[in-house]
Amino acid sequence: MYGSSYFKELVALVTEAAEEKNIKILLSIVKNSESKMKIKSFIDNGMIQGAIVIGVKLDEPELEKMAEQGYNLIVFDYKNTINYKNVFLINSNNYEGGRLAARYLLQKGIKKIFHLEGTQDKLAGVERKDGFLDEIDGHGIIYKILPGNFQFQLGKNLLKDEIRKGNIPEGIFCANDEMALGCLEAIYEEKIEDKNIAVVGFDNTLISSLYRPKLTTIGYNSKKMSQKAIEIIERMINKEDLEEFIYESEITLEKRDT
Repeated sequence: MYGSSYFKELVALVTEAAEEKNIKILLSIVKNSESKMKIKSFIDNGMIQGAIVIGVKLDEPELEKMAEQGYNLIVFDYKNTINYKNVFLINSNNYEGGRLAARYLLQKGIKKIFHLEGTQDKLAGVERKDGFLDEIDGHGIIYKILPGNFQFQLGKNLLKDEIRKGNIPEGIFCANDEMALGCLEAIYEEKIEDKNIAVVGFDNTLISSLYRPKLTTIGYNSKKMSQKAIEIIERMINKEDLEEFIYESEITLEKRDT
C-alpha cells in the first residue's frame, strides 16, 4: 500500500471524518500475521473499540475469526458473503465500474482492448475484470489480459513490451489509476500518439486529474464512503441496531483527455 494514492487518500479521508466526530484513530499498517495479532491484542485489552480495515485479500481467516468473535469491523472492498451483525462492508461497486469502463470504450467503436488487471486475491481486482469481460462479451472484441497487479511500474513495463512487439491496442482499461498512468508513460516513451489509444483508469485519485493528459477514469464517492465508515463504527460502539450491513458507492465516469 505504501506507494498507492488510493490508500493514502482513503486513509486521510477516514481520519478527517473521525476527527469531525471526535473519534480517535490508531493507524496500523499490517505487514504480516504478527501485525494482525497485535491489532487483535489492542481490541482484546480495550484500547480499541472497533476497526476500519482497508486493503484485505479475498481470503482473510484472521478477519473472519475476529468477525466470529464479535469485534466491531468496517471492511472496505470485501466479499459480501460474510454475514455478521458486527461487520459492515463498504464497497466501491467494482463490478459495475468495470462494465461502465467497457461501455465507454465500446461506444467509441474500439475493437482491440487491453485490460491491465489488479491482483486476483483482492475483490477489486476480480470484480473490475469480471465486469469488463461481461460487458464486452458478444461484441466481437479482441482483448488481452495483462497482470498489472495494481502497480505503476509493472503496468508501464507490460505495455512497453506489447508495443515493442508491434501489438498496439486501440483502448486500455486499467483496474486502477496508477497502472493507467504507467500506460500513459509507456505510450509517451514509445513515441505513440496518445490520441490513438483510449485509456481508462479506476479510482479517480487526485493525481488522475493532475497528470497531463488528464486521465479518464471510473470514480466513486470516497469521501462519502469514509464518512459512512465513521458513522457506522460509532453506531456499533454505541450498540445501536443497524438496518443494513453493506454500502456500495455510486460510480461515475470522469471523462477527461484520455
